[in-house]
Amino acid sequence: MSNDLLRRIRRNTVTPLLSLLLIAFAAFAANVAHATPDIMQANGAPACSSCHTQGKFTKAEGRAGLAAYLAAQTPICTPPQVLQGNVCVTPPPPTCIAPQVLQGNVCVTPPPPTCIAPQVLQGDVCVTPPPPTCIAPQVLQGDVCVTPPPPSCIAPQVLQGDVCVTPPPPTCIAPQVLQGNVCVTPAPTSCSDVDDLDDEHGQEPDDDRDHDGNDEQDDDSEKSKKAKIIPTLSAPDHVSVHAGEALTLAVTAFDCASRPLTIIAKHLPYGAVLENTVDPQLHMNKGVITWTPDAGSRAQTIEIELKVVADDGTGKPVASDEQGVVINVLPATPAQPLAQNGPVKSNTVVSAGYRSKSQKLTVAGQLLWNGSSNKGDRLAFIKNQTAVISDAVSGVQLGTAAIKRNGKWKTSIKIDANSAPCSVDVEVGGVRATQPVKGVNCQN
Repeated sequence: MSNDLLRRIRRNTVTPLLSLLLIAFAAFAANVAHATPDIMQANGAPACSSCHTQGKFTKAEGRAGLAAYLAAQTPICTPPQVLQGNVCVTPPPPTCIAPQVLQGNVCVTPPPPTCIAPQVLQGDVCVTPPPPTCIAPQVLQGDVCVTPPPPSCIAPQVLQGDVCVTPPPPTCIAPQVLQGNVCVTPAPTSCSDVDDLDDEHGQEPDDDRDHDGNDEQDDDSEKSKKAKIIPTLSAPDHVSVHAGEALTLAVTAFDCASRPLTIIAKHLPYGAVLENTVDPQLHMNKGVITWTPDAGSRAQTIEIELKVVADDGTGKPVASDEQGVVINVLPATPAQPLAQNGPVKSNTVVSAGYRSKSQKLTVAGQLLWNGSSNKGDRLAFIKNQTAVISDAVSGVQLGTAAIKRNGKWKTSIKIDANSAPCSVDVEVGGVRATQPVKGVNCQN
């Protein structure tokens, strides 16, 4: 047999055998499982036998064995544990955001607390509120601001604001004098002496009959009685005037024996004039001193002495005791504006006093209206005007006072004792009045 023939026989015999072997291997491979390391790692299988329990290593066996393996490896967790991977773990409690709080394993918003008075709820907390701040005149009672009732003042104290104060004694305008705390027009205190002397004869005061038939002796007796009666003078203790301005000082005198009276002054400053006259309204003797200190005069204090002398016709006049009047000359002030053409006739400071205990300056006065003014003029005036109180020396304004319909005005000004004025100026509508202040320690 030739070599060529042998090669043909071998080629035709080997090729079908290889084909049969390939077909058999493919059939076998179709039934063999292809378990890779990735599948084992993903399912936690340590070896192929974990799933291929029968050792056949087929895909069907692998799938069934993997399901059984996984079922055997997955635990059943009891709440609150949960399955993480193939392990039962207890989850951490949740983190609650205020105002929520943890109840069990759940964040809940708690209800607001119930506060017991006097505590109140602020946010979610019971707090005790601070006591309120009371604005005077209110005061704190418990936790409430209340307005206390005004105190009951015992005379002579009076209520000013909410405080009982003892008012300063008023400054009386002659001929009135101070009795207690009231300005009164004095009655002749020696008039009762005339009655008593006349009654010694057993007669009434108005009995002018001859008692014993001796007219000459009765005349001497009458003169003797009159000689015992001393006339009385009424004058202020202090007055004030600015240099360059006119001072008018009026004093009054009376006599129970109805004798002619003359008021005499000593130590009058240069240029001052005293005029004796009779006041037709008071029916009393009156002395009027007028004086204008020179505008260039320095501040000074002048004391004059006044007395009243009664002439009984015997050549032995009967005189009262001398009474001193201090004139305070204050520094000149800038030229005063002309008084407004209004209804005011004059402005008078009735009283000016200072009490160091309460540190209050009390000033009161009175406007006199012109007779030609009417009610409408006066109301329009007091609506637009006030009484302006100033320190008469420094000119510093201290306060103001409203004017009533009757022309009266009054005010109390809080002022430190070191700043209390010795004299005050009060101006109303261009009309000014000056008055010393009682109760202030000033060098006179």
